[in-house]
Amino acid sequence: MSSVSTLLRDLETTMLRGSTDDRAQILSRLTDLFLSTASVMDDDQVGIFDVVIGRLSRAIELRARIELSERLAPVPNAPTGVVRQLALDEIAVARPVLVASKRLTDQDLVAISAAKGRDHMLAITERSDLGEPVTDFLILRGGRVVTHAIAANHTARFSEHGMGVLVMRAVQDDALQMALGARGDIPAELAHQLMVAAKNSARRRLTAGLQPDLAGAVDGAVERGAQAVAAQAQIQGDLGAVNAALVEINRLNEAGELNEARIVAFATAGSTEHAICAVAVLAQLGLPATEQIILGSDRDAVLLVARGLGWSWETAAALIGLRKDFGKSAPAVERARQHFRNLAQPTAQRVLGFLRMRDAQQ
Repeated sequence: MSSVSTLLRDLETTMLRGSTDDRAQILSRLTDLFLSTASVMDDDQVGIFDVVIGRLSRAIELRARIELSERLAPVPNAPTGVVRQLALDEIAVARPVLVASKRLTDQDLVAISAAKGRDHMLAITERSDLGEPVTDFLILRGGRVVTHAIAANHTARFSEHGMGVLVMRAVQDDALQMALGARGDIPAELAHQLMVAAKNSARRRLTAGLQPDLAGAVDGAVERGAQAVAAQAQIQGDLGAVNAALVEINRLNEAGELNEARIVAFATAGSTEHAICAVAVLAQLGLPATEQIILGSDRDAVLLVARGLGWSWETAAALIGLRKDFGKSAPAVERARQHFRNLAQPTAQRVLGFLRMRDAQQ
């Protein structure tokens, strides 16, 4: 290492006597030298580069500092001091190491967030496997934009307190509800609170501008729609039959031949897989959600979808006929017909929009 040490001293001397461009070129050469040998260096050897590169990097222009940050960010044993120095620079320089450098500890990231502010925090939210001390601080100090970004990072880990704060804020923040709804690490109790918040938000959106006497009907519709979509449905029957049906439905749709009449024909013929796939495509819903709507225990769900799409009672009745053993008696069908007739299409359309939103979060 003595020859390398000599070279480093010579380069530093040259840097002190040269112009800004000369210093940038020297730093580039020094970085080349480090990168070519980094994999076999011990900590003491890296430490020498840390001192010299750190001193050189303070005397170069923005463009050269950005390049240095980009080059060092993916290096597992990059000089720690230099990485920290770059992370505290302006965001264009800091971003590569904030996003990717493994040399920054949780303590470093918290300190940088406290010292620099939102732009640096947003870069940190892009890191993989963020630890609880960092996410707790970002939630506490980051503001709404940072909170949304950290909630959308599916590899970030949250403390019980941190996740609780996120769910609490989601009560009044629809975008945060959607970000959290896509996560798979929310404890059951908090997941229930999030579902309640989502339903309350849906009620607020659906009842905005409606007559007071419609509010009760909308509340019931939202509750039924949420239960239908939240159910963990699995398409029944042979998977090959479902795939074949989906291929046929997509072909009809691309040819412009998929319509309400096709739905009635499939349902009347008892082609359950074709009917489910067709409704899913025309209603813009996923297959599991559509299966639950058509075959699930809540018959009103299929009435809401059919009414929201402007279909006739005959179409809704044909879909009800696909059910196995419930809701098909003559009195039940007559009650469904009366409910369908009394259901306002604008209300049904709003509920259908809610179902699409909830389905997109699954």
